[in-house]
Amino acid sequence: MPRLHSRDLLLFSSALAIAGAAQAAEPAPEADAPAIEQVVVTAERRATDLQKTAIAISAFSQQVLADRKIDSIRDLSGQIPNLSISRVTISHTTQTYALRGVGEADPIQEPVVAVYVDDVYAPRQIGSMVEFNDLERIEVLRGPQGTLYGRNSSAGALRIITRDPGQSLRAKAEVGLGNYGAVDVRALIEGPLVTDKLSGSLSYIHHRRDGVTFDPTLNHDVNRIDLDAFRAKLRWTPTDRLDALLTINALRDRSDTRSYVPVNQPGGAFRDDRSYSEVEPVQDLDQISGSLRVQYELSDQLKLKSITAYGGFNLNPVAYDNDGEAALIQKNLIHYNDQYVTQELQLNGEFGDVTFTSGLFYLHERFFVQRDGYSRRNTLPTDPVVTPTNYGFARAHNITNTNAYAVFGEATWKATDRLSLTGGLRWTNEEKDFVFDNKVLNLAGQVVGQSIAGQADKTFSAITPKVSAQYQWSDDVLQYVTWSKGFKSGGFDNRATRLDLATRPFAPENVDSYETGLKTELFDRRARLNLAVFYNDYKDLQVSYSDPAYPGNSIRGNAGKAHTYGVELESDVRPTERLGLQASVGYLFAVYDKYRNAGGVGVNADGHRLLNSPRWNLSGGLTYDVPVEIPGSVRLGLNAQWQSKTYFNALQRPQDEAPSQGFLNGSITWTAPDPHWAVQLSGRNLLKSDKPVSATYTPATGVFYRNYPDPRTFLVTLKYAL
Repeated sequence: MPRLHSRDLLLFSSALAIAGAAQAAEPAPEADAPAIEQVVVTAERRATDLQKTAIAISAFSQQVLADRKIDSIRDLSGQIPNLSISRVTISHTTQTYALRGVGEADPIQEPVVAVYVDDVYAPRQIGSMVEFNDLERIEVLRGPQGTLYGRNSSAGALRIITRDPGQSLRAKAEVGLGNYGAVDVRALIEGPLVTDKLSGSLSYIHHRRDGVTFDPTLNHDVNRIDLDAFRAKLRWTPTDRLDALLTINALRDRSDTRSYVPVNQPGGAFRDDRSYSEVEPVQDLDQISGSLRVQYELSDQLKLKSITAYGGFNLNPVAYDNDGEAALIQKNLIHYNDQYVTQELQLNGEFGDVTFTSGLFYLHERFFVQRDGYSRRNTLPTDPVVTPTNYGFARAHNITNTNAYAVFGEATWKATDRLSLTGGLRWTNEEKDFVFDNKVLNLAGQVVGQSIAGQADKTFSAITPKVSAQYQWSDDVLQYVTWSKGFKSGGFDNRATRLDLATRPFAPENVDSYETGLKTELFDRRARLNLAVFYNDYKDLQVSYSDPAYPGNSIRGNAGKAHTYGVELESDVRPTERLGLQASVGYLFAVYDKYRNAGGVGVNADGHRLLNSPRWNLSGGLTYDVPVEIPGSVRLGLNAQWQSKTYFNALQRPQDEAPSQGFLNGSITWTAPDPHWAVQLSGRNLLKSDKPVSATYTPATGVFYRNYPDPRTFLVTLKYAL
């Protein structure tokens, strides 16, 4: 398939822009529908209208989140063009992402899609699956964001913005009960502590659900959810110019680790709701973070912001196997501990026709890994005999210390009433220090492989620019063209059990990104249609893979070259006062140009698709205020998602494929005549989709398992809001 060049993107989108401008100039038809909701975002570190912001952004307001019953990041799966959010991961609060074909499938590696909660960066994907309560909005920024944000995010950024406490008393409580023993409690109280000076809020979530998969080996259900989350905020506003916010977040997750569904099941039968793992799926995750955000207006044109954060998690123990079978094949007993400190300083200004954002960023992270990975050492996977000498474990004990520094900035000049030009630059310097003590033992405690201990370090630096032009074809049509570079630091393989692998750094990942887009509003602001077309050229794409030359080792390295291009279209239409419609389409072409020895010496993946990158993904939703003659009001909400097939291994074997599939979610909400009260019935996976959402096949051990989506679930929620 030929490549799509940047000049083709520009010509294509320019033609659409001229057509859109002509359409916008026509008289709007008469209708009884109100205008669609104006969305204000802070993607550029200042409040701007979504339609005037020259970045590809998907934004979800409070009302949209409520209508779709989106309670967590995972509930967004399938609803954002070209963003893959895995529906099933190793644990409930661990989440992996891929955006425009590039992601990080290994949850303990540094992400390429940055997750920010109230402007605080989450350095690992463990603990990044956030449950929502009292959200203000969600923003998903596609493409490199290094000139606006503290941490490099070469693929994009996901921003979760919760509501800051104000001077009005506000409270809400939700209690939900559902099938599979589901209990969902969400509560909040907010209000003034000192009039016009000090306010605070407290938030609490309890989410519990019984297992949805039966394990005959353990004789009980697995894949349970058991989570508690807390948030406290204290806001001090002594003057009109000073705003200080202290936030404390805490999470306790005792959900099961994921129990996989093996393809090879006893008796030759197969059920997608059965796991035969002999490992009790224990997980104890405790996570806490605190942040202090201080904003000060130096003048009417100049604002200073400081964001200081400290946090981390302790995941100990976490136990699971990598096969789902009753046989002792691959068993993992792990302890992860992460501690980080971040400091970001921003200076934002607006002087006439020039606006700018600039900043300094520092991150220190200490990531500790202790992993006992048990595996069968005999060469015949069908041999069930386990002895002290043919069955052993690799004990990995290592610490990765990261010190990252960055200077970044971006400025926009309004050259004319219609044309604006933007330039940005970022300097990044990252120091990685890796300390390791790894052994391969058998069950008798004898060293049967290489025993290694030592230390390695390396520094990675990069300068990444951005250039953009924006043209306002009419009041309702904006076009932008952007070129930017993205960077993801190199590092060391924290899964390595060999000296040569542990001391060998992998290279940084670099991308040149070209994008053009249109943002349009039509029919007197009753329809919004946004389009983005992009092309990304990657060098040294970072990957984790298995190599028969290193049996029992997961290798961290660089694939070589890759490129992706695609189209993203999002629409929001209000045809009548009662009916709202939303739809999105993502098309993605993402391949490895050069990926040698992906499955061993001479086994290449050149020309194969990138992982977790479906060619098409579609989403459609509606909200409808039902005209029924009963007290109160009724609102119906439906959302459907569909994606084409995707692969979970670069070798692109039939066993690595997840087929095309769709999901339907819905809700119906009755609001009482007293609008403080409401009852909502919500359902997920209403059509009971039962196709695999991920797959793993390892010929060396005979392991072949799949993950399946959760079954159809219902929840009835009683809501009260003061």
